[in-house]
Amino acid sequence: MGVEAHYDSSVDVVSIRIRDGSAKYVIEGRGNFVIFADDNGVWCIDLEVKQWGEDYGKIAELLKKVFSNLK
Repeated sequence: MGVEAHYDSSVDVVSIRIRDGSAKYVIEGRGNFVIFADDNGVWCIDLEVKQWGEDYGKIAELLKKVFSNLK
């Protein structure tokens, strides 16, 4: 699967799928984002979090765990 993106204008949601899988961890928050793209598609997404959905200590540990799998 390649990267897939969908915009739902009825709820202002942009959904970007990087690969196939099912959610084991969910990290929620509110903030701003920037999607960088060129003629070949999306190449970077920056997320600026204004507020996390739960305790930041738990989220920081989870981010370390899920980002350690990136290559």
